[in-house]
Amino acid sequence: MTNLSDSRPIADAIQSCAKRAMVVQSNFAEKLIEANRHWFEQIQIESTEAWELFRKFNSVATVAEKITALQDWTKGVTARRAEDATYAIETARSLGTIELNLFARQTGGADEATQKAA
Repeated sequence: MTNLSDSRPIADAIQSCAKRAMVVQSNFAEKLIEANRHWFEQIQIESTEAWELFRKFNSVATVAEKITALQDWTKGVTARRAEDATYAIETARSLGTIELNLFARQTGGADEATQKAA
């Protein structure tokens, strides 16, 4: 028969791991929400820029002005794509770091409880 005092370190270790998992899940969800907001803002910006190009393209009469409008739009798109790529890489790195925190070995009381349980 198991003594109740023997099971306490196991319960503490499980509780500690559960708390850590909840914190990691919360941080992960917050980062995903932040990323979604960023991408929705980017969609709005791209939509606005496309309508602006459409308006400029149809309001100018000469081919040279149309080409200038397209070149300006292309420069903006290229710059925004570079920023988007950087943001995507940084977000992926952040999400990976958050996820790794779940598997990181804790020091202190939780490890001692886990070692005692083993």
